[in-house]
Amino acid sequence: MQNQNWRFSNQVVVAVAATAVILSLSALSMAQRVSSDERTAIFAAAKTVPTSVKGVSAFAAAPKGFNPLTATNRELLSYGLPQAPDKDNDAKAYQHWTKAMLALKTRAVDVKAQPYSSTTMRPGAAAAKPDVDGTVNYTSYNWSGIANLNKNTTWNSKTSFDEVVSFWNVPVPNHPLGNIPCSDGPWFEVTWNGIDGFNNGDVVQGGTADYWDGGGCSGPVQTYGWVEWFPSYSILTIYCGSSPCTVNPGDDYEAVTFGAPGTSTQSVFVEDITQQWYGTFSLAWQNGPGLIGSSAEYIVERPCCNNGNYYPLGNYIFEFLGYNYAYDGKGTLFYPGSTSSSTAVISMLADDGVTDISFPFLYGTAGNAGKYSIFMEDENCAYSGGCTP
Repeated sequence: MQNQNWRFSNQVVVAVAATAVILSLSALSMAQRVSSDERTAIFAAAKTVPTSVKGVSAFAAAPKGFNPLTATNRELLSYGLPQAPDKDNDAKAYQHWTKAMLALKTRAVDVKAQPYSSTTMRPGAAAAKPDVDGTVNYTSYNWSGIANLNKNTTWNSKTSFDEVVSFWNVPVPNHPLGNIPCSDGPWFEVTWNGIDGFNNGDVVQGGTADYWDGGGCSGPVQTYGWVEWFPSYSILTIYCGSSPCTVNPGDDYEAVTFGAPGTSTQSVFVEDITQQWYGTFSLAWQNGPGLIGSSAEYIVERPCCNNGNYYPLGNYIFEFLGYNYAYDGKGTLFYPGSTSSSTAVISMLADDGVTDISFPFLYGTAGNAGKYSIFMEDENCAYSGGCTP
């Protein structure tokens, strides 16, 4: 199913649009930005406050009257806020950033650990297959989406991925259609962007979760924001005061994952633009390998662990990740629609290792029909059963 959609979308390539995309992406990659090393130093010097989870802190709020639209990139970073794209060279990126900055009303102040994790990718048994556009198709038991890849085996200040930006609409959680007993729940769907995890042992990320307790089909439905650095931390639900920050299906959401060398402290910015809350969290290394920056991802996942297995995938129907891109330390721009062997197209499998349950359907009119946008879709086991071990 996913390969048919993928190849069909590639047929809409037009030379004029492709040329325009190349020019636009080149302009964005040359926008004036604070370097990776300098940003890491700014973050290390920034004022933070501890959270309820040891090793995790929140960036302090900017002073009253602070205007992110007129601040320098260094000033923005000192409060954990994303740098401004070059509005003259990429108006669309700047428009998204401006919308997010104008919604910075309530600062998230705390996180609390959950007993489940978004983990590194577990690959399917089938060998990776090149597609007609040059990308490579992979299968996985827990991930679906797109990853931009490099060949790094250790952190490199120039070529490691050090920033990933995504905007998406939070999906509506649903019970899988068909004859799945309610006792088979809970059902999960987590959407995130992040760095690492495709082919190494850690991943730092920020995202949203849809959780439905299966108790009698009347259990609570929960939608919330989170950050994580696996395996140092499990999913950390974001709190505004004494309660989780409000996230509703349909909300506009942003995550910016920042990467730093190895076992340095990692940082993640998240914001519910619709609900107008935000927070940037620093996660100190606790255990596991350090960050390499070998992959930048845009993913729908089913978390771990349910008696040692992945949870059943919640039926999210489809989801639109509307604007996504990543940088390396040199400021080179990467994006999910890249037609290259270093672009991984990942489809999620049911526990039988055969049935597709979630996959990307890229949307657009250039490149491999992706550019910045991704449609995610579920089918089969997510609708009709067979997700549980």
